[in-house]
Amino acid sequence: MSVFMVYLFVASATPLFLWTERRRLALLHLPFIVAMWVYFILYVTTELSVWSHLLFGIIFIGNIIFAHVAAFLIFASPVLERRHRKI
Repeated sequence: MSVFMVYLFVASATPLFLWTERRRLALLHLPFIVAMWVYFILYVTTELSVWSHLLFGIIFIGNIIFAHVAAFLIFASPVLERRHRKI
């Protein structure tokens, strides 16, 4: 659970990093963050069914994929563009 909490806080801060360069991507990321917070609150306060765990697990994996794509667009894409222009 502690790894999930750390990821929850990091994912919650991700739109702040995306906001200056990619506002659309930051706004697209907000529903994933809300869903993860809802899952956490439901997990702590009530007992979830198997389908709820499956649904929120899929959302969590989607958020991980989204975060990696966003990191690529922010950090690797500008470097690759500069290298491509040099060639």
